[in-house]
Amino acid sequence: MQTVEQRLGYEPRVSAPQKEETTVDGVSGQILDWMGVSGKRTGGRAGESTCFASGKEIDEYYTVSHIWSIYDLTEGSYRDAMENLREQLPKNGWKITEDGPANSSAKQPQIVAHHPQSEHTFFAEWQWKRPDPRNELIYISVDSRCMKKPQAEAE
Repeated sequence: MQTVEQRLGYEPRVSAPQKEETTVDGVSGQILDWMGVSGKRTGGRAGESTCFASGKEIDEYYTVSHIWSIYDLTEGSYRDAMENLREQLPKNGWKITEDGPANSSAKQPQIVAHHPQSEHTFFAEWQWKRPDPRNELIYISVDSRCMKKPQAEAE
């Protein structure tokens, strides 16, 4: 039977979930700043979820995600926000791994990026093909890798 590390292809870093939630929230805040737009925002704070690749060790391993969107812009444009991300992500150590239309019938613009040092991943999709054009938004997801809880928390 494979270990968690073998299934994941790496050894999960040991970190308390609350610490990683704070880190992911900070990354989300940076991304919002880099977008250079103002508007309404959905989503609360980052949250912990199960790292499914861990198998039976379900209580010991976790990921942190922060899913949110920005809509009803009062300053800037959606196009500008996506362009700003294309410019700012690489300037701040992120590697853009995908940039182009979604693999869907809507073909909405997407950006996928990875930060090699922190191992966070980022996904943005400009959802502009909506039934009501006033409901246009940019959907964002910031995620950590699978992490391991400190021993005291895992028990």
